[in-house]
Amino acid sequence: MKNWLAAGLTAFLSTAATAQPWTEAEMQSRTAEIATRYLAVWSSDAWNSVEGVPYVYGPRVRFYGQDFSQADLMAEKRRAIRQWPSRRYVHRPGTLRVQCNMPRQRCVASSTTDYSVSNPARGTAKSGSALFDLGVSFAGPKPVILFEGGSIGRRRV
Repeated sequence: MKNWLAAGLTAFLSTAATAQPWTEAEMQSRTAEIATRYLAVWSSDAWNSVEGVPYVYGPRVRFYGQDFSQADLMAEKRRAIRQWPSRRYVHRPGTLRVQCNMPRQRCVASSTTDYSVSNPARGTAKSGSALFDLGVSFAGPKPVILFEGGSIGRRRV
């Protein structure tokens, strides 16, 4: 069973299909909302956040520089959750930007995210900021995430 945040993101993406054909302003607004909800889901309940992958990602995803099937992406996210069961990610205020390619019906949300992750069982934690990019396609029956990426260690101001 998906948690309420994952269910909310899934429902948001499913009902978004009624807005086609998309205007650029609608795509920009939806992409910003998807990116914000995505971070909220990933910051929530440890295992339930993985269950939404088949509903919100395309069949193939570019994930931090590597191509993944949905099954592989779910395995990667489970690995990350085992390493960092407690996670909090938020867009730094004022940094979220969205650019759209209207002919391809795709948008990219980019921001600086502030994060803190921990593993209480191991007594480990870290925090900082990272660049975050999320690519969304509006070309199909509902918006889907095509890629996620970014980097830690370089600040975007």
